[in-house]
Amino acid sequence: MDYPRREVFPSSPLALVAAEVRFNDSARLRQQTTVDAIAIALEHAFPVQDQFHQAEVQVHLGAGPKVSQTSGRTFKNSSSTAIVTLSAGRLSLETTAYSHFAEFRELMLLCCRAVVGAGVTPALQRVGLRYIDEIRVPDDAVRDARRWDRWIDPRLVGHLTIGPQTAQVQQAEGVVTYRLAEGSGLNVRFASLPRGAVVSPAALVRHAFDANQPLFVLDFDGYREFVGPDATLMSEEVIARTLDAVHAPTGEAFQASITEEARQLFRK
Repeated sequence: MDYPRREVFPSSPLALVAAEVRFNDSARLRQQTTVDAIAIALEHAFPVQDQFHQAEVQVHLGAGPKVSQTSGRTFKNSSSTAIVTLSAGRLSLETTAYSHFAEFRELMLLCCRAVVGAGVTPALQRVGLRYIDEIRVPDDAVRDARRWDRWIDPRLVGHLTIGPQTAQVQQAEGVVTYRLAEGSGLNVRFASLPRGAVVSPAALVRHAFDANQPLFVLDFDGYREFVGPDATLMSEEVIARTLDAVHAPTGEAFQASITEEARQLFRK
C-alpha cells in the first residue's frame, strides 16, 4: 500500500472517495430476506437505511432509447458523511469524510463480508477505487488557469501556454488512461474551473467551501476489470487484494500532480 512521498494531509483537498464493486446480476439481491440480512449486518456502522428506485436510459445505434429501473437499498452513517449503495449488480461505498486508506478499506470490506455472509457470491466484473480532489487556494492569481503551476505540477498546466498570452485561460480539462498489469488501469482526469464544485452528493454532507473560488480538480480512478472465460467470484480476499493493488498507483499519481507549495498548504 506504500508509494513514493505518501503522506496524510491534515487539510486534504479530498472532496469524495468511493469504492465500487460491479458484478453479474444477482437474483439473491432482489430477495427481501437476503437484503434484510445484509442490512442487519451493517446497521451498527450504517444505521440510516432506505430504499431507492432509479431510472436508467440506454441509447443504442439504430434503436430508440431503452428505459430500465434499478432498485436497491442505501445504508448511511449517522453523520451523513458515508453511504453504501447496494443493488442486484453493484455495491459501492462513498464518503466525504475520508481520513485514512486503512479505515476506508475496512469499511468496504465490512460491506463485502455482509454481502458474502448473506450467501451472495456473484462473478466480479469491475472493482474500482476513486479519489476526487477539489483544490482551492487563497490566491486570486488563479483567475488565470496558467497560474495553477504554483500548486499543480507544471506538466499538467504547461500546455495552457498555447494560445494568446494576453487572454486569461478560464477553464481547461483533460483525461489520461493508463493500462496497468492484470486487467487493471488508472484514469486520471484534471480540470481547472472558474468556480463551483464537481462533487455535490445529494445524500451526503460536505465540509464548507467557497463556491465562488476557482478550483483545480484532480480525479483518480484506479480499477481492475475481471474478464476471460474463468469467473472470479466475489470474496473479501479478492476485494482487499484489488483495493490494495490500485491504491498505490492512484496515490502515486496524486503526489506527482502537486507541488511542494501545495503540500505545505495541505499540511496546515
